[in-house]
Amino acid sequence: MPIKLLWIGADLAVTDPHVRGALSAVEILAESSLAGGLARLKATDFGAIVLSLSALPCSGGRALEELQRVASGVPVIVHHREGGIDDVISLTRQGAFYVLLGELDAVALATVVANAARKSQVGLEEANAPWRRFLIGQSRAMQQVCEIIELVAAKRCTILITGETGTGKEVVAKAVHAASNRAAASLVSVNCTALPATLIETELFGHAKGAFTGAHASRIGRFEQAHRGSIFLDEIGDLPLDAQAKLLRVLQEQEFQRVGSSETVRVDVRVIAASNVDLEKAARERRFREDLYYRLNVVPVQLPPLRERREDIPLLLEHFLEKIRSAENAPPKHVSEEAVEYLQQLDWPGNIRQLEHAVQMAFAMSGDRTLLCPSDFLARRPAAAQPPAAIEAAPIRVTQQGLDFDEVMSGIELSLLNQALVLSGGNKARAADLLKIKRTTLLAKMKSLGERMGSQEEKAPPRRPPASERTPVPTVLLLDIDTPVRQWISKTLEQSGFRLLHAASPSEALELVDAWHREISVLMAAAGLEEGKSTHSLEIENLIASCRRSAPAMGFLLLADSRRHAASIPNQARTHVLSCPFSASSLLDAIQTLAGVFATPECEEACA
Repeated sequence: MPIKLLWIGADLAVTDPHVRGALSAVEILAESSLAGGLARLKATDFGAIVLSLSALPCSGGRALEELQRVASGVPVIVHHREGGIDDVISLTRQGAFYVLLGELDAVALATVVANAARKSQVGLEEANAPWRRFLIGQSRAMQQVCEIIELVAAKRCTILITGETGTGKEVVAKAVHAASNRAAASLVSVNCTALPATLIETELFGHAKGAFTGAHASRIGRFEQAHRGSIFLDEIGDLPLDAQAKLLRVLQEQEFQRVGSSETVRVDVRVIAASNVDLEKAARERRFREDLYYRLNVVPVQLPPLRERREDIPLLLEHFLEKIRSAENAPPKHVSEEAVEYLQQLDWPGNIRQLEHAVQMAFAMSGDRTLLCPSDFLARRPAAAQPPAAIEAAPIRVTQQGLDFDEVMSGIELSLLNQALVLSGGNKARAADLLKIKRTTLLAKMKSLGERMGSQEEKAPPRRPPASERTPVPTVLLLDIDTPVRQWISKTLEQSGFRLLHAASPSEALELVDAWHREISVLMAAAGLEEGKSTHSLEIENLIASCRRSAPAMGFLLLADSRRHAASIPNQARTHVLSCPFSASSLLDAIQTLAGVFATPECEEACA
């Protein structure tokens, strides 16, 4: 099949017999203007582009920008008759595949066109590779990430993925695993932040029977589960120092001992780690082991924030809309050009995760309309798009009756924390930066204030809130439920007027709860396997504990495999268990009870 070449700004050179002879195996389509060339690119696939600057009124940089916006994967060869070496450097930096200076050399042009066509074909094959579906975007930053993955995926070397919260570190880890020769084996993900300090060693390395109270059977850890595959250690910066020392030995020797056992276990595991904090700085401050940092940072992958790759937002919007449509079995929806332009102007402090949450809310709140407008995104408008209202300086006066100093200061601290979290889109690390405090300090203050406010609420007499304070349409968060069951549940709840959010993992669910805890009334998840405590069961327990701290009013609905399984799950306040199969009426009764769990004291007792 001949190479298709688009020649933009075609001058007399395109009719030169020497040029035609050198490019005899190439099918040339000529366009005199940039606008005509862009229209051709939208309608036809080309292997390469020749851009003659002498015949165009605009600059080479502007023309390259327009071409990359329409067809970023097609190599562009620039012909600059009057250019110099500075132009070559500038145009190459702006994305040109090759720059030809002076009079056009037909042989040189033919060689460059052949090389460009080969690159285009390789790029097309790579774009169609199975692992490429994980990474959405055609920006230069994402192309660099893809290039790194192609180079190191087949190697065993450790990879450290860094970037702000919500930039897609776990997605990149999945792409690395899928592109490697370990793709047939498991990728085991571990959220280091969610692991209880007392269970970290057991979770990672397993334990022997009788190793501690309650260890009725031996259990393998995450590293053994990942044998011959990959393990993804997310938020590794939150791992305690004593656990870091044990992890270092595993990385060095690929062996360890289970808790309570002297037997050495050898594993073949590829380690991929991620962190949203500066581990090098943490190592200098002795909050992270320096030797472990260098062992992890063999191949660094820095993910750019969404504000530095705004050109990828249209592709991300299409991806999220299709993902939601498939999950909810709903008619397709699209985003208007005005809404796309509006969303591209925002800063997105929560990055891709915040964008996905905004699309979810717009999809849910747009009703039956198939075209999403800017107004659909205003209900959950990112903080950067709307400057916060000025804080009224309400003076605090000490009266003759006195005041509770601790209560007043707690209220001020709580107000500042909430304002910072709103501005950061729920990103705790960014909120800490806004307040000029450490992230650990922010977390400690949130916990102490939550406990203090909770104790005050316990002392206050219970009351039934007025109708104006009740949530008329509760939101239900569905976590990782089998597709057929999820579709039936979604249809049942939507027909009853509930709003739905979806999460694919406990970490994603926790992010949604942090961002929308005022809207989410019930979290619904599978309870795990019936036989013993599975990894999924422990993750759900940790998730519920975390949600109770950040959203005390939330209810939890767990789906059990059978009645026996349901009976084995301990009773907890504001938690309901449904055993499969269950009816639509049972589902709605449980959701409505949990959504109104604080409406009356009787409801709370019924759910306890």
